[in-house]
Amino acid sequence: MIVTVTVNPMAEHLFSVPHFEAPGDFRATEKARLIPTGKPLNVGRALHDLGEQVLNVVALGGRTGREIEELLEKERLPTRVVSLRRESRRGFTVFDEQGRTTTVYGPPPKLEDAEVEAIVAAVRSLMPVGKLVLGGSTSRLDLYPRLCELGVPVVLDCRGPALIDSLKASRDVLLAKPNLKEVRQTFGVHTAQEGLQALIDAGARSAVVTDEGRDAWFRVCGRTFRARPPAVDVVHSVGCGDALAAGLIKKMGRPAREMVAFAMACGAHAAGRADVASLNLTDCEELAREIDVHEVSG
Repeated sequence: MIVTVTVNPMAEHLFSVPHFEAPGDFRATEKARLIPTGKPLNVGRALHDLGEQVLNVVALGGRTGREIEELLEKERLPTRVVSLRRESRRGFTVFDEQGRTTTVYGPPPKLEDAEVEAIVAAVRSLMPVGKLVLGGSTSRLDLYPRLCELGVPVVLDCRGPALIDSLKASRDVLLAKPNLKEVRQTFGVHTAQEGLQALIDAGARSAVVTDEGRDAWFRVCGRTFRARPPAVDVVHSVGCGDALAAGLIKKMGRPAREMVAFAMACGAHAAGRADVASLNLTDCEELAREIDVHEVSG
C-alpha cells in the first residue's frame, strides 16, 4: 500500500475564464469546479486512477475541512482524517482558454504540537507500507523529517528547508520532485540538470525536475533523461506535476525509458482534463508511445 500525507489540503475552486488577465471584470464560462487539492493528495488521486492501493492521510479542520472530507468521500478516495483545531484553507484558480493558470492560496492553518504528534502517530499506525508520499507547504518544518524517519521509502515534493531536512532525515528517499523554480530557490542552481545533481548529491535515489509545460529532466536508474511533453489540448496545469509523479511511482521497477515516458504521459493526460490529477490508465499507456525521451550523458 502507498500512503500519502497532506497536512495542508485546500478546497480549490477552478474557474474557466477565457481571455483572463488582471485587472478587469470577467465572467466564467461555466460553473466553478470544487476539488480537494494538495500535492500528495493529488498524487494519491492519480495513483488510485492507475489502479494502485492508496490511503490518503489528510489533516482537516473547521467547516472547510468537513467539506473537503465530504468531497473525498464522493470521489471514493480512501482517506484517514487527522482533526485540526483551525480552519483548513480555501483558494481558487482561474484558467484561460490556453490553460494558463492564476491561483490564490488561502491562509493555511498553523499546526499545534499535539496535531503534529497526531499526524505522526496516524502514519506510524499504518506501518509497514510500501511507500510514503510527502509534500506541499507546511507550517511545521519538523514534520516531514519526522515522517522520513519512519523507515519507509519516501517520495518528496517540497522545497527549501523542508526538502533539505527531509533528505537528511531519510535513508531511503525513493524520489524527489521539486519543479525548476523550487530547486533554484532551494539549492541556488540555475538549470534543471544542475538541480537533478543537487538532489542526488543530497541523498535522493531518483529525481525529477519539471518546468511547467516544457521539457522535464529525470535521473532514474543512475541515468539522466530529458523528456518532451506531447502536444495536447491543455485545459489547465493544476496537478499535472503530481500526475507525473504518480506515473513514475506506478512504473518503478520497469526499464528507465518506460518509466520516464509513462510519467510524462500521465502529466500530459492530466493537463487535458478539467479535473485535477485525474487519469485513465489505458489512455496514458497509449500516450506514452508518443513521448520523446532523450538520454543525456554526463
